[in-house]
Amino acid sequence: MVKRTDKKIEWAVEQVINNGESTELVAAIYGVSRRRLQQLVQ
Repeated sequence: MVKRTDKKIEWAVEQVINNGESTELVAAIYGVSRRRLQQLVQ
């Protein structure tokens, strides 16, 4: 398992919140599950 840096986590969450990207797309790019990204967004 690869540890994600704070900057990468912040980028992924911003893509969903600010840019309106789907969690499914960003999760695929980021390499995490859609559910985990949803948890980070919350």
